[in-house]
Amino acid sequence: MVEVYYYVKTENVSNILECGLKLSACHNREVLIGPEKVMCFSGLLNPKDNLELYRSSDFTCLKIQVKSEKCFVADRFLFENASDTDYSMDLYYKSIIPVKKYIFGTYRLPECLITTTILPGEAAVLDKRMDSPVIYTNSEELYINNILQELREQLAESDDFLLYYFFDKLAEGNYLEKLENPQNRTAVFRTPAGKTYCLKRPRQDQFPELDRLNERCEADQIINIT
Repeated sequence: MVEVYYYVKTENVSNILECGLKLSACHNREVLIGPEKVMCFSGLLNPKDNLELYRSSDFTCLKIQVKSEKCFVADRFLFENASDTDYSMDLYYKSIIPVKKYIFGTYRLPECLITTTILPGEAAVLDKRMDSPVIYTNSEELYINNILQELREQLAESDDFLLYYFFDKLAEGNYLEKLENPQNRTAVFRTPAGKTYCLKRPRQDQFPELDRLNERCEADQIINIT
């Protein structure tokens, strides 16, 4: 069994707890799992993955116990940002995997696809104060932190690399003043208020290292950064 979070209108909570949710009548998504189009409820691994609903008094978060073989995980970020092309939706469908195979932090916005009716007794109201705390703030934060940690482990001076090009872009838009010394690879960025950020300029020989990192990431189907 896995625990999944699902938001419903507060006015419907009592009826759902008593009668459950019939998949054929109440599903909110149809997806391709393998060759078949399957009806499902789209839930969450973390209740805070939808902060708007988490903070809303009009919606209530239910904890649902689901058999693992009836639950899949997909990247909702791909679904929400897909265009009308078949290729865009294909990326989303390819992200669908059994929940047992999902590694936390792999997807930016993981959603749980529940492919079965929710029976009475399988759902309970989430108590935000008393329930066991979730071990990470939300899935997007975990996803970004995992990428940054991976870069730190595999790419020398990655923090300077990322910050330099971020501030350099701001300087191009005249939001910051840029003072650079090419001889010792230093750069100082200064705000209009006088606050300074001192960074190292990335070495040109780091780009082959980026190419090698990209090859490893492509092999793992994690991320392509070039």
